[in-house]
Amino acid sequence: MLKSKQFFYMFVLLGLCTLPLGSVYLFSEYYLDVFTKILILGIMLLGFDILAGYTGLVSLGHAMFFGIGGYCAAFLINNGITNLAVVLISTLLVTTVIGLIIGYFSTQTKDIFFVFLTLAFSQFFYLAAFNLTDITGGDNGLTVDAATIGVPAIWALEITTPFFFYYIVLFIFICTYLICLKVIRSPFGKILVAIRENEERVNYLGFNTRNIKIKSYMISVYFASIAGVLNGIYQNFVSPGMLSWHLSGDLVLMSVLGGTGTLIGPVLGGAIITILGDELSSLTENWMVFIGAFFVLTIIYAPNGIMGLLKRIGRTDETIA
Repeated sequence: MLKSKQFFYMFVLLGLCTLPLGSVYLFSEYYLDVFTKILILGIMLLGFDILAGYTGLVSLGHAMFFGIGGYCAAFLINNGITNLAVVLISTLLVTTVIGLIIGYFSTQTKDIFFVFLTLAFSQFFYLAAFNLTDITGGDNGLTVDAATIGVPAIWALEITTPFFFYYIVLFIFICTYLICLKVIRSPFGKILVAIRENEERVNYLGFNTRNIKIKSYMISVYFASIAGVLNGIYQNFVSPGMLSWHLSGDLVLMSVLGGTGTLIGPVLGGAIITILGDELSSLTENWMVFIGAFFVLTIIYAPNGIMGLLKRIGRTDETIA
């Protein structure tokens, strides 16, 4: 079973690595665009699963940091700081300050109160981006110039092709997955799960659950802001819509659909929603009805998400064998 799982992951990785070649020579470049968006979204979903799936803190304001990452990229790149590494580091410094402030207040609450408090903070930043037209462009948004990679002040290579950018995003996605996997397999990750199951008991054992929840929150914040930077550069555009609570709601939907607390599950859910949304929207204006029906059927017949269903099928096969 373990070998078959490793083989499957290697097969998926090989497919992702060769996708651009297939898109250029065999299929349409449309698929390259779709999977680039899926990987960017996947980076945010991996971090979100650490917070919601493993720690049990569901945030309805997570798109706030996605949007902040996008606007940081726009301000820096449009003012001459185009190196991707520098942009990412600078964005992480900004989101560290904002994330710690919001995390400090939000983690004082739990359950539905945490949900609404994160939503309130998110709406504040959304309205700020919408109304500060001189800085953010308001509803019209901001265009983002091309970013570069290389050694600052020595050499720089401009990121101009979707083909090149896809591999950058893929590399960051793989690094994100490995970091999240390391986190959940560590003693810290075990404590996160324990907090999700019974926070009071973890408190009785002598752990400072408040600090642990803030750390979990910050991990998810960092990956959301990184995804926002990549999205802003890829789309060459940022707008207040990146901070909308609708996107935060989509994260919850995708995570539940794929299976929370599994890492891969939310990414799978995000891929399914993205692909179905693109395909169905080209066929009918009422495509959201079909997405909703698919989600309802999944909740009824696979309450633990698609990953839970796959695990159940795998256990059945082992029993039959």
